Amino acid sequence: MSLPKGAYEALADALGPANICDDPGVTCAYSYMWLLHSTHAQSGRYRPAAVVLPGNTRDVQTIIQIANRYRFNYIPVGTNLLQPTIPARPDTVIIDPKRMNAILEIDEKNMYAVVQPYVTYAQLQAETMKRGLTITVAEAGAQVSVLANNMFQGMGGTGHKFGFNRGVLGCDWVLPTGEILKIGSRGNANGEWFWGDCAGLNLKGLLRADSGHCGGLGMVTTMAVKLFPYPGPKVFPVKGSNPDFTAQFPKDRFRLNLIKFPERKRLIDAMYEIGHAEIAACVHEEPASMVLSYASPSVEAFWEKWPEFKKKWRNVLSVTLIGFSSPGQVAYEQKVLDAIVEEQGGEYIKEGSELWTIGEDNLGEQIRCGFSNRLFRIAGDFFVIGGFSFDSIDQSYKMSEEYMWPIIEEGQGKGLFIDDDTHNDWLNSYQLGHYSETEPLIYFEHDLEAGGAFINGYIRTITEAVKRKMAPTWPLGPMNYIAGPHMCNYHELVLKIKKTMDPRLTSNPDYPLPPEPPR
Repeated sequence: MSLPKGAYEALADALGPANICDDPGVTCAYSYMWLLHSTHAQSGRYRPAAVVLPGNTRDVQTIIQIANRYRFNYIPVGTNLLQPTIPARPDTVIIDPKRMNAILEIDEKNMYAVVQPYVTYAQLQAETMKRGLTITVAEAGAQVSVLANNMFQGMGGTGHKFGFNRGVLGCDWVLPTGEILKIGSRGNANGEWFWGDCAGLNLKGLLRADSGHCGGLGMVTTMAVKLFPYPGPKVFPVKGSNPDFTAQFPKDRFRLNLIKFPERKRLIDAMYEIGHAEIAACVHEEPASMVLSYASPSVEAFWEKWPEFKKKWRNVLSVTLIGFSSPGQVAYEQKVLDAIVEEQGGEYIKEGSELWTIGEDNLGEQIRCGFSNRLFRIAGDFFVIGGFSFDSIDQSYKMSEEYMWPIIEEGQGKGLFIDDDTHNDWLNSYQLGHYSETEPLIYFEHDLEAGGAFINGYIRTITEAVKRKMAPTWPLGPMNYIAGPHMCNYHELVLKIKKTMDPRLTSNPDYPLPPEPPR
């Protein structure tokens, strides 16, 4: 894996020798993919030719201009969470922004922050909380890039109140030509950050669309993101130490409710009623496997409790109330919630009970996710079958029951996925119940057969969705060729955009979709 003659020297001259490396000990680390073992089998097949560390937007422009001159591929990354960050072709350079880790501005009056690509949610939220502000944090974990997640889908634990993917404001975007495109209010004469849309052609959809272009259309080097009011402590209130810790927020302003329903349909009806009443900050169905994995200090502890716990924890809705205006807001919303729970036949899990003790970490997780890494300990690998399908709450439930869980049960029948008969997903309400997303979680061994069953099952959720005219799961890269023909041939338009903006196909060439359908 080597660059064209002269390319390495050109990059070293532009960035400094300390900011480029082709040592196999370094580049191998960038060819590893955590998601599942079937990708590990090809990890290293295309080890990056080099890794470069830009320090600013001008450096990124220079790297891309050199890539165009010497005709090598590059992949801009954030915190390297998902598979588009690993090379799928030879002679690829990774643009790693870990030197670009600054919070450039926090505007308290207009409630936004300006960040570089390597700023994490934990880093930003720690600073905004000091100012009485917060941000909806990705459930992938507070360690991920704020910029990258907002380009992906912008999901977060407080999305019921704060909305779904409404965080992107002004941006500086280096195109595959090396030119800078400033979108939103950044394109105005004064170049301010406060607005993500604009008076003319709105390019925010081109930047992000459903789930971002995954580095296939250049690199966003600076982004302003929306902040929201926060009535809590200036420092995140963690008590205890790893692995036994919890978050203790003031109860007059933050109240967690864990509610069991006699059947899942009643839980969903309650989600709708909560949205109609315009109460609560966080509303999630919480599956037993997720809750127990968060609360388990070890793998052994999980498996000791799992057989009985999954019988007790079923159809549980987590509802967090936050008094943004006053403690009286929490008291009012609790009365409204009580009436909804009674109407739908729900029952509160009592504080101090065994189930409450296991599930009480939901409050801290919804505000700053920190336990997601524990999901991997159960079996070695974890992901979702058919997650990222965005539609109404009813449709999310229908998709889950009609084809997602049957695919999961096939894998369980072959002994490839862990046993789970709850049929409870991680079902999320966004924008006061007007929008939803469901994730049926699966756990499996770190081997090729189980990983293959997951990948094939994931693809099948797309084919099953389009057959039913439902919203497909996240069609990553080549999967757009499955969804596109059923959805106004959008993939043809995306490919035209890709070839127009990146005519040499050097910017993560297979994203947002490859130039040809997969064989």
